[in-house]
Parts: sequence; C-alpha cells; structure tokens
Amino acid sequence: MSRIATGLLLIIAIAFSFFAYLNQETATLKLWKGQEVVLPVVLVVLAAMLLGAAVVLLIFALRGIRKTYNQIQEGMVRKRRMKAEDLYNKGVDAHLSGKMPNAVKHLKDAVSKDPGYLLPLFRLGTVYMEMGEAQKAIELHRKALDAHPDNLRILLYLVDDYLAAKQPDQAAEVLEKIIARDSSNQAAYAALREIQEEKGDWKGAIESQNRLIKLSGKDPEEVRKLAGMRYEWAVELLKTDRDRGIKLLKEIIRDDPDFLAAGVTLGEVHIKGGRTEEGIRVLSDGYRKHRNPVFLQVLEDNLIRSENPSRLVKLFGKLLADFPDDALLSLFFGKIYLRLEMIDESYQILKKVESRGYESPLLFALLGEANVRRDRSDEAIEDFRRSINLSDGMSPRFTCGNCGHVSEKWHAKCQSCGNWNSYALPGLSETGRRPPAVRPQYDARG
Repeated sequence: MSRIATGLLLIIAIAFSFFAYLNQETATLKLWKGQEVVLPVVLVVLAAMLLGAAVVLLIFALRGIRKTYNQIQEGMVRKRRMKAEDLYNKGVDAHLSGKMPNAVKHLKDAVSKDPGYLLPLFRLGTVYMEMGEAQKAIELHRKALDAHPDNLRILLYLVDDYLAAKQPDQAAEVLEKIIARDSSNQAAYAALREIQEEKGDWKGAIESQNRLIKLSGKDPEEVRKLAGMRYEWAVELLKTDRDRGIKLLKEIIRDDPDFLAAGVTLGEVHIKGGRTEEGIRVLSDGYRKHRNPVFLQVLEDNLIRSENPSRLVKLFGKLLADFPDDALLSLFFGKIYLRLEMIDESYQILKKVESRGYESPLLFALLGEANVRRDRSDEAIEDFRRSINLSDGMSPRFTCGNCGHVSEKWHAKCQSCGNWNSYALPGLSETGRRPPAVRPQYDARG
C-alpha cells in the first residue's frame, strides 16, 4: 500500500515539475487598494489545489462529525426509550394489579423519561379516570396536545375526559376540532350528536346526523334516528311556536310515513288545541294505514278525556263498519263500551270476538269485568283466570319490542333503550286465532 502511495506521489511531483517548467510566468494578485503581490503561476495553482483539497477534507470531516453526533443521539434516545418502556411495563403491571399509586408513579416517570413515548401518557390518563380524577386526566392530555398538536388520539382522549368531568361543552369544542381536521370521522360526528341530544340542541344534532348519514351511505338505522331527532325538535317547537311544530310534524310524516310518533302527536296536538275533527282524522287515517292499535288507544284516551264519548262511539262504529273482521278494533270497541258503562253492548261485542276463536289476555280481562258488572261472578272468575291484571282501569300496558321495557303510557321513544316506534300492546298485537273446536277453556299462559 505504501509503495503505491509513494508511486502516486512521485508521479504527481513529476507532473507538477513539468507543469512548472512549462509555466514560468508570474501573476500579479491585488490584495487591497495599492497592495499587490507577484507570484509564480505555478504557485497560485498549487495554492488553489491545496485550498480545494482542504475544503473537501473539511466537508468530509464535518459529515463524519455529524454522523457520529447523530449516532450518539440515537443511542441516547434508544436508552431513554428502553428505560421508559421498562417504567411503562411496571406501570401497566401495577395498574392491572389495582395498585393505582404505584401505577401513577411509574407512568409519570415514563412520561418524564421520554415525552415522545405516548403509551405511558395514554395509560396514565386511563388510570386517572379510573381513580375518578378526570381533571388530572384533562390537564395531562392538554399538555400532551401542546407537545403533539396533530395527534388526533390525544383529542379523542380529551373528549372522554371532558365527558367524564361533566363538561359537555368543552367536549363538543374538541370534537369540532377533530372534525375540522378529519371531516370524514364518523365517530366524532356520532359523539357530537350525542352531546347535542343530551343538551336538547336538536337543531345541532340534526345537522350532525345529516353529515353522519352522508358518510354512512344512508344507513337505515341512522335515517330513523334522524326522524327521531326531527320529532324531538318538533315537540320542542310546539311549546313555543305551535304552527312551526305542526309543520315539522307533517314534514316528518311526508318523509317517513312509518314513523308513527309524528302522526300520533300531530293528532293529539289538534285535539288538545280544539281542532278535534282534524285530530280524529289524522289518528283514524293513521290506524287505517298502519293498523296499529296505538292510534286506537290514543283516540280513546283523548276523546274520553275531552268528554266526547259519543264522538268516540260513532268513530269506532264507522271504523268497524270499514273493517268488520278486525278483531283488535272490535276488542277496543268493547273496551270503550265498558268504560262508558254500556255493559250489554260491550259484552255482545267481546263475546263475538271470542266466538271467532281469538284469545287475548285483555279480551278475557274485559269479559271478566263485564261479567262482574252483570253479576255473573262464576263466569267472571273463569275469565279472570285466563286473563291478566289490568292497570289504569282497562288500559293495557305498552311494552318495548326491543328491550321489553313496560310503560303505563305510550311513548314515541323507549324510556329504557332509546329505540323509536318500539312500544306495542303485546296483549293485542299478539292476539292469536285458533279454531273454536280445539281452543281450550283455560290457558295458563294467559
């Protein structure tokens, strides 16, 4: 190797000597005003070559120093990360073991050791939440957000923190930031909608739900939720702007004819507002279209409450003329007669329903009550044995078809699971028909 280097240097020296022999001229270099230096051309060339070589060597030296510095820094980062990971694992173990103070200590040390390592920070926030210290979790995640402003996960944790701390307005602000950065984030829209629902901000909830429906491809469940929110807004409007509320209810019926709550409420609003015939038309049309006994129950309750029983009897008579084979309608008609103390008429209608082979707990309860008022105690006892206990006179209880929640009154939305249009009258809607020849005298299932 040394011989090769020596040979190369010798060749360079010979070449340079030959170059110097051919270029014996001098060059004048001006250094400053009035100051000049005369040097051989070959010396100027040699100086330039040496300067260039020095610059090249300096660049390589600086790159080497930078590489070495980066390697040292990376080594230090790796060591910090390893130490932080060790502390994080200890914190997780303590958390899972229920040793919250130890978990907090280890996780805080991990965060301090390596602020860029976010897993300990997220776990520490979870520990604070489980300890019921939501405010500490908020402070922790807000500091983390200052250091990592583009991290959406920290924003999502902040939403949970604010909700746990009963600060929905702040949670909504954070969700708006998430949506501003990611306009396709369905989870953010859903969470914002829930907050707006809780606050009764139906206009805002409807806007959020419309965006969510566009993103979800008009999912039927989301569309039904939108109808529910529009209904809630209409109910609120009825308190302050009746005409606007009625208009919105009509729009809901037009857009979603199967959303029964809008029709039921619209009919009730008209009756209570003095427009009885319009309310009766809406409710009776609702029954004609959907054949849902809820419309019958609402008609019965409102007209009896408004002391208009004759109109109720006339209405049900007309409906029964239009639907003579409707056992549910006959059942309600018999119940109305019974409530109006028209015992014989009630008994005749109810017995006719029974003779056609229908069974229903409510049917037997009504027959039992009719027999009591007819002083037929033995028959009444037999009917009651096949029946159920009545509540609120002879009004059946409404049961949610989704969760089974029972309510004395009909509601548009289940008071337990939140489903819309889920309340039904099990004793009526599940009326089963059997041939009279095989129908037992008593069914223990009621």
